[in-house]
Amino acid sequence: HSPTPGLPNGVEKLHKDLANAQLDEAHTSMNTAQNARDAVYEPRTPKRSSTMSSSKSDTSSRHRNVSSASMTNGASQDDDGTASSSSKDTLFHPQPGYKPWVAQAGTLVADLLTCAGADHIITMELHDPQYQGFLDIPVDNLYGRGVLKKYIQSIPNYDQAVIVSPDAGGAKRASAIADTLQMPFALIHKERRPTRITDRQNATMMLVGDVAGRTCILVDDMADTSNTVTRAAKLLKKEGAKTVYALITHGVLSGDAIERINASALDKVVVTNTVPQEDHEKRCPKLQVLDVGHIFAEAIRRVHHGESISTLFQYD
Repeated sequence: HSPTPGLPNGVEKLHKDLANAQLDEAHTSMNTAQNARDAVYEPRTPKRSSTMSSSKSDTSSRHRNVSSASMTNGASQDDDGTASSSSKDTLFHPQPGYKPWVAQAGTLVADLLTCAGADHIITMELHDPQYQGFLDIPVDNLYGRGVLKKYIQSIPNYDQAVIVSPDAGGAKRASAIADTLQMPFALIHKERRPTRITDRQNATMMLVGDVAGRTCILVDDMADTSNTVTRAAKLLKKEGAKTVYALITHGVLSGDAIERINASALDKVVVTNTVPQEDHEKRCPKLQVLDVGHIFAEAIRRVHHGESISTLFQYD
């Protein structure tokens, strides 16, 4: 029988086996981590066989598309006698009544004023009161109708005259003045239903109210080209009006507006000086300018001293 190792030899062998096992385990974990890193940084380059098969597939698909296209073109040539040119004709042709979208400049002007450093705005009779919502700063929208109302009261026999709105959009403004002065009110309705785009300037205008033998006072907030107000005056004279006044808050009078007014049926055009009128007065003998500077001055004074300006909004 071989000698049996003693207890100290058995314990020593057990320690050696345990150390070897720990080394093997550490070596295995290091190999696993290295393989993971290699997998992360390994470039994903397709095999040559996969690339060749993919290119063959793309080539065959292109051949099939060309063949089908040629067959389609051949069929269209057989049907029409000429090749189809629908793919080349991509121009947009507007249909009658088409109107391109026009961007509102209210947000742009509001941003320009705010970025320039304005912290309070005082203006007069915005064409659309909703423009105040574009601004994040206080806005005081004054009215020039009080000045226009005083001028109306200076017209001889004004109580027998008729306040006329040249379009439906200004009916509320004109009717407010007519109710305040207890004067009759009439309205001109523009029928905007042209059969062709070129007929847009020739929209039909209809008068609602009686103006025969009376003085008519057209009231509007703005006159740019003056096409609406001059056509309204022509219609009023046709319906028997004796004299036609036009009271405008903002007399922009751009383009050939002065020439159009001089040749129109208007007897007098009254505007305020919210827009400079020196040049217009020289060219138009029918033009009369009312000053609204005192309204702005009072508004500025009240804002500067912290007073209320609500009384300036009471134009009735």
